[in-house]
Amino acid sequence: MTKRFLILAIICLYLSPLQAIFPDNIFRLGYLAQTTKFHGHKKSVLTIDAEGAFDAVAHNTLGNSVNILQIWQPNQDTLTMLRGFDANTQIGNLVSILNSANDDGVRGHILPSAKLSGYRLNFMLRHKLPFNLTGNILVPVIGMKLSNISLIDQTKNISFTDQLVKTNLTDNLAQVVYNLGDKLDIDNGWNKNGLGDIEVVLGWRKAFKQVKPILKNVKLGIYSGLSFPTGVLADQDKLFPIPFGNDGAVGIIFGGNIELQWWKHLRFGIVPNFLYQLPHSRNRRVKTDIDQTDLFLLAKTDTLKEPGFTQQYALYLEGYKLFNTLNLRTTYEYIKHNQDTLNIFNQTYTSQIANTAISLQEWTLHNMIFSLAYVGDFTATVYYKQPFNGKNSIQSKILGATLDVYF
Repeated sequence: MTKRFLILAIICLYLSPLQAIFPDNIFRLGYLAQTTKFHGHKKSVLTIDAEGAFDAVAHNTLGNSVNILQIWQPNQDTLTMLRGFDANTQIGNLVSILNSANDDGVRGHILPSAKLSGYRLNFMLRHKLPFNLTGNILVPVIGMKLSNISLIDQTKNISFTDQLVKTNLTDNLAQVVYNLGDKLDIDNGWNKNGLGDIEVVLGWRKAFKQVKPILKNVKLGIYSGLSFPTGVLADQDKLFPIPFGNDGAVGIIFGGNIELQWWKHLRFGIVPNFLYQLPHSRNRRVKTDIDQTDLFLLAKTDTLKEPGFTQQYALYLEGYKLFNTLNLRTTYEYIKHNQDTLNIFNQTYTSQIANTAISLQEWTLHNMIFSLAYVGDFTATVYYKQPFNGKNSIQSKILGATLDVYF
C-alpha cells in the first residue's frame, strides 16, 4: 500500500497542466497540510475543512475599500465599451449613431454594485511514507453566488446628447450588451457549485530535538506538487466570472516550513507557499481600446495567458497543548500575485491593448487568522479569518471548522 501510494504521488508530481488564481481570499494555497500533525503511531489522517465567506468587499488599485464590482474602476464607461471595432459591424453602426456623444465623465457611465458570498469544503487525505515523506491529496468543493446586481446609469437628462445616449444605449443596456457582446449577460447574477482544482503534494518533514533551556524542538519541511485543472471554469458570458481554481491551467506548487518550539507550550512557524502556473490557451474577453473599463468587454478571442507568479507567506504563533488538549493559534497571511499577460495571435485585436486591463495587474491580500483546536484521538478546530488591506483583490470574512480523523 505504501509503495503504491508513493509511486502514485511521484507520478502525479511529473504530470501537469496550469491555471490563474482569482484574487479572492476564499481561494488560497493551503499551508494546513504542512502544519497539521499525525497522531501517535497512526499512518494516515483524513481532514474535512468547511468554511463560509461573507461580507465580501474589494480593495481597489489604491487599496481603498469598495464594492466588489468597483474593484478595477469606480464605474463602467459604456461609450468606450464600443471602441476598437470595425465600422461595418453592428457595434460600428451604433458608434455612428452616437457619433456626437462625447464622454463628459458621467455620460454613458454606469455605477455597478453586487453582493458575493461563497463556501468551500476541503477533503484532504495525508499518508506517512518512508524517509519522513508524506503524500497529500486535496479535493476542494466550492460554491459561490453573485447577487443583488445594481447598474445605475449616471447619464444626466439635460441635453439632446444625453437623451441620445440614454435612448440608444443606457436605457436598455443589458439587452444592448447581450446582443453586441456575444451573449454577455450583465443583468443577472449567477450561482454555481462544483469542484475546485485537485492538488497532489509530496512533502518531507522532520523534527530535530534541541537540548537547550528555551528552544526545545525545530521542525523543518519542504514540499512540491501539482494542482490539476478540475475546477469549474470562469463563464466568459457572465458578469464578473470567477473560476474555481486556475481557470484551466496546471499549477506547480512548492514551498516549505520551519517551526520552533520554545519551552513546553509555545510554537512559532513560518510557512512560505509558491504557485507557478503554466501558460494556457482559452477563449477570453479582451479590451479593444486602451480607455475601456474591465467589466463590460464585448470582444472575445482565443488567447494564450501567461499567469503571474503567486507567493503566500504565513507566520503563526501558537500556544501548544494548553491544559493538555488545546492549541490556540494566531496567523498572519500575505498573498501576492504578479501581473498576468495575454497573447493574442490574430489581426483583429492586439495584445498591447488587451494587457492594459487592470484585472490583469498585480494584486495582494492580507489576512489575520485566529484558531482554537482540541487535540485528542481526533483534532477539531474552529477558526476565523479577518481580512485587512490589499490591492486589486476581494476579501471576505471567513468562518470555518476542521476535523482531523486519524487511522
